[in-house]
Amino acid sequence: MRVFRYLRLSLLMGAALIYAVACGAGGPPATGAAPSAGCTGSGGTPVGIADFTFNPRSASAAVNGVVTWANADSAPHTVTFDGGPDCGRLAQGQAVSRTFTTAGTFTYKCTIHPTMTGSVIVQ
Repeated sequence: MRVFRYLRLSLLMGAALIYAVACGAGGPPATGAAPSAGCTGSGGTPVGIADFTFNPRSASAAVNGVVTWANADSAPHTVTFDGGPDCGRLAQGQAVSRTFTTAGTFTYKCTIHPTMTGSVIVQ
């Protein structure tokens, strides 16, 4: 019986460690804290995060325009651009913005939930 108790405890500790790494370590700045490098500005084109989806999935902005992501999900999400920057991890109610200084299509995803993808088209 002792072996099973230690095995169960080990499994619980392992699950807690995996959860902490996936959801709690190295998160984004809290609301009001300095954003991650490359993620600055406020206002502009809004992108909502709800039901494990970026909405709209493809946003538009002008050169020097700002896009702001706001997390309305109970789960944390990231806004991580292919090739950078990583705008950090957003808890429910948090938002982050990025100013786009060049034209192009910028694709991003949530690294916690990789099926969540989006893009910003800057003209």
